[in-house]
Amino acid sequence: MTTETAQKESLGKALGRIASGVFLVSFTKDGKKDGMLSTFVMQGGFDAPVVVVAVNNKRPLLDVLKPGDTFVVNVMSKANMDVYKSFAKPFQEGMDRYEGIALKGGTEHPVLANGVSYMTCKVLSYAPATDHQLLIAEAIDGEQLTEEEPMIHLRKNGFGY
Repeated sequence: MTTETAQKESLGKALGRIASGVFLVSFTKDGKKDGMLSTFVMQGGFDAPVVVVAVNNKRPLLDVLKPGDTFVVNVMSKANMDVYKSFAKPFQEGMDRYEGIALKGGTEHPVLANGVSYMTCKVLSYAPATDHQLLIAEAIDGEQLTEEEPMIHLRKNGFGY
């Protein structure tokens, strides 16, 4: 093993210890519900409240959500493993990832009925971050839905999901 390889392996282990939550970023476009799992979500401001989502450059979400559009960040708990499993599967044409998942009524975008909380966000801008784009959004509405503890995600290697 070269010194460079050993350093990268060591850095990967260190990066993997950065704890994050597990989130479902959901939206409705042209009447179709969609979404993606994310562990790269954080609060980025107070006044106005800002939420930042790092989105892989290969994700179709980048072509769908434009400045001014809205979406939802659902905070997931271990009780949401059905959601995790549905969205972790590779997408196939015609697939309804929300089939069998309880959703809260009266919302424009999918909100998990038994999620920890959700925030409706409005896209402000994107900023490039190497192999990801930082989706910067204002949280315009939200609610805590349960007292469940948010799911925590740790990675073995910080160079992959």
